[in-house]
Amino acid sequence: MSLNNISIRSFKSEDLLHCQDITRAVYQEQGYTDGYAEKAIIEGDLADIQMNYVNISGGHWWVAVFDNEQIIGQIGIQPLSIGNEACYRDILQNSESALSIHPDQICELRRLAVLSKYRRQHIASRLVRTLIEYAKNIDYKAIHLTTLTEMKAACQLYEKFGFKRDKIEQYNINIDSNNKIKYTKSTVFDHHLKDLPMSESQRLYVQHYWLML
Repeated sequence: MSLNNISIRSFKSEDLLHCQDITRAVYQEQGYTDGYAEKAIIEGDLADIQMNYVNISGGHWWVAVFDNEQIIGQIGIQPLSIGNEACYRDILQNSESALSIHPDQICELRRLAVLSKYRRQHIASRLVRTLIEYAKNIDYKAIHLTTLTEMKAACQLYEKFGFKRDKIEQYNINIDSNNKIKYTKSTVFDHHLKDLPMSESQRLYVQHYWLML
């Protein structure tokens, strides 16, 4: 497969179902077969990418396209206040934060995914590079993201771009009476489980990353 046949472009409304399918496929490959992606992501911010990413100030969404027709990858950006409200609040409330910038100057990298058939072609790197340049051009001063500790390839990719590891948080997962996923931060950290798939650990281990621009 030639990289000349792969392009990165902005989201179009007709891309929505394809982006949702990519998300399902990627999580299924990771062993999430219990509808996690559907409940936690597709019924959430991916229900309307146009509204939740493209139409908001400081937000955007890109897709990687093969042969000008097949969508094979994606990435999104949101202001931190929308993309990770808990992190935004923590920075506002923590007067001793090491960050010397206001959280309104920070964006969140979200939903990076590439179909397995097209990996090892530097597509994820092109998507991340596109987002970083966009963030710089609209005067963000830092990029924050979270990923699961079990996603080793993603962690290696972010570190290649200079992202620095921060804290790891552990969450217990429950389904409420409305069939919605609820996350409860654990006060006891089980280190021996953090590299296991969620299907085995029954927990989420969330790795935070930062890149100063």
